[in-house]
Amino acid sequence: MVAVLAMLSGCMLLPSGAAASVRTHECQHPVVTGVEVYHLKAITTGRACPVALALFRWETSSPAHQDSLYGCNRPAPDAAGYPYLRLHTFRGWKLSLFGKPYGEFVMSRGGSAFRVVGTDFPLNCT
Repeated sequence: MVAVLAMLSGCMLLPSGAAASVRTHECQHPVVTGVEVYHLKAITTGRACPVALALFRWETSSPAHQDSLYGCNRPAPDAAGYPYLRLHTFRGWKLSLFGKPYGEFVMSRGGSAFRVVGTDFPLNCT
């Protein structure tokens, strides 16, 4: 998973369903983590970024946290598969995957929502 982060921090990759013209917001300047938010709905980057960065710090602080965040459904042990979330809330925010095949990672609470890329997202179960 950390290898995916290193790959994502070097360039902006969006899930196949995301438009190339989507405006992303870097959560750290200079870019340190590669954490970016986009598709902000009823929330500012100033409120979305601390939550996204907290999730990144939590996830990367322990291999057990990485394993508790998501898993992969695989048709066979050595086959590529599709991700699913094991963790559905983080600090009061609902976590979900939106779209196929890998899904965009969405954090939402009340009427506010945003998507995150760079903290191992989009998920890859290859």
